[in-house]
Amino acid sequence: MAPLPDMIRRAGMTPVVIVKSHSSDDEERVQTEAQLMNSSEAYFAIEDRLYEGDYVEMSDPRGGLIIKVAAEVEQHPMPASMASAFGGSNGYTKVKWGKAQPVRQAPVRRLNLQHLHAEVVSSASALFADNQYDSAVTEAMKSVEVRVRRLTGLELSGAALMQEVFKPKSFMLDVGVEEGRSGSDEREGFFYLFRGAMVGIRNPKAHELAQGDDPHEALEALALASLLHRRMDIAEERLT
Repeated sequence: MAPLPDMIRRAGMTPVVIVKSHSSDDEERVQTEAQLMNSSEAYFAIEDRLYEGDYVEMSDPRGGLIIKVAAEVEQHPMPASMASAFGGSNGYTKVKWGKAQPVRQAPVRRLNLQHLHAEVVSSASALFADNQYDSAVTEAMKSVEVRVRRLTGLELSGAALMQEVFKPKSFMLDVGVEEGRSGSDEREGFFYLFRGAMVGIRNPKAHELAQGDDPHEALEALALASLLHRRMDIAEERLT
């Protein structure tokens, strides 16, 4: 945090937090001070790197936070020869406030392995942590297959098993949650998801995740396995 020029500091400084990339995965928070001239503008040290669109948080004397957004930013650099005359700063930034948009933050901002279905965590988490991404996905899909076989008693495997269990017109496990036509469409959709997971991912010959070194693609496949397990939770509850 660099000092503001003395001519600006005289009115007193207020602790603030500059928030860059507000409410995103790349959010960055920088603590500094600013001279709040009035409700519409303020001054910062030029070294604070405040830009248009950045958010600024400050304490509300009545409690809570005041959040403002930098709508117009004017940078006023100072020559090095004048730095000492201006409190050691290389200049200052004048900011005019705009209206901050309501903060909307997704309930889940990052996909996390530990938040997936317990069957996926049990079968794949150790392999995933060991960077064996292709094996982790294979084991997660195998856990789907094994569970379907256990719930139905069938001795089939892979796509043939899913074909028999999730046939839209004569299903053995009911994974739908909607009623009427919507429910029929939903069951048909999950029929293709279960079968497709076996053909496109479970089958080792079809399972190529960039030579097994892509954790993001692997995590997405594990999320699909988790979704299938959660639908089987619904089906299993109906069997009891």
